[in-house]
Amino acid sequence: MNVFKKLSARTGPDEQGGNTSDKRSEVSDSTSSTRKVKLSRFRLKMRMMSRLGMAGMVSGNKANSVRYEPTYKTDPDENHKFSQRKAEQIIYSVLDVYLSQKSYDPRRFPLLSKTLAELIKERVKATGLERYKIVAIVTMCENKSQGTRVASRCLWNQSCDDHASVVYEGANFFAVGSVYAVYFE
Repeated sequence: MNVFKKLSARTGPDEQGGNTSDKRSEVSDSTSSTRKVKLSRFRLKMRMMSRLGMAGMVSGNKANSVRYEPTYKTDPDENHKFSQRKAEQIIYSVLDVYLSQKSYDPRRFPLLSKTLAELIKERVKATGLERYKIVAIVTMCENKSQGTRVASRCLWNQSCDDHASVVYEGANFFAVGSVYAVYFE
């Protein structure tokens, strides 16, 4: 007799003569509200990503992207190779113009380093490098007489891939700007 009471307590109104349409409408209401919550969370995440300006995110603007037809060349032409000297000049000029009168500010420098990296990348691309993927990184630290080492490792083809780095020292900070150029066919 105890088993029967437990089963009837678990089954609910459907098996005891209740209305099933009420139960279905409750389920559909909870499902639609769950979808609304998920959609609002997704929209919030997208707004946060656009406000933060996530580095490395692919922009939705397809008009600016250039696609080249395959030429099946494994090396770039001699006049279109990455020039380490030109890249170092570009990096130094950008860092000097934007950092010459600045002092270290931990709130502003993270965004500034991202902006400088994008600017350096665009200026290096403007030199006419075709079929190169360009990566630019700017690292900035406050200088309090500490020792710091910035290192990177890459696996690439030595005949056509290269990099350039510049160290810029300000009043109370230093910045390291690096550009990596990888030939892509």
